[in-house]
Amino acid sequence: MTKATNLPTSQKLIKHLLLWTVFGYCYQSAISLLVKMAIDAQPEYPLITALIYGVGFNVLAAHLITKYDKHWPVIGSVFIGCIGLLVVPFLLFGESGLLIMPLLVGILFSLPLCSYIVGLIKLKLSKN
Repeated sequence: MTKATNLPTSQKLIKHLLLWTVFGYCYQSAISLLVKMAIDAQPEYPLITALIYGVGFNVLAAHLITKYDKHWPVIGSVFIGCIGLLVVPFLLFGESGLLIMPLLVGILFSLPLCSYIVGLIKLKLSKN
């Protein structure tokens, strides 16, 4: 049996795509619950509250992505975000399943940014 690190690039890519797809589905479930919780809290500005919750969750998701994906964490976070915020909701619920555009854009762009920043922090800490 070969180690995962000795796999050819094409097999690594297929493995990562499959893992990212599964994580994207789980990400969709978490984000939809997060948005419902933000709205149920009945804040004065529900959109901003949901966006802040989403960015906070993306920091946690970025930690997991950078922990388990040593090869392409930022690319993985883009894929996970697209699967979780665009593909899965559209396939399950149609256009009505998508988040409203400002929230969608904010959460979608914050995941790769958080993954990049968390990766840099982890790299800096590992050098110390």
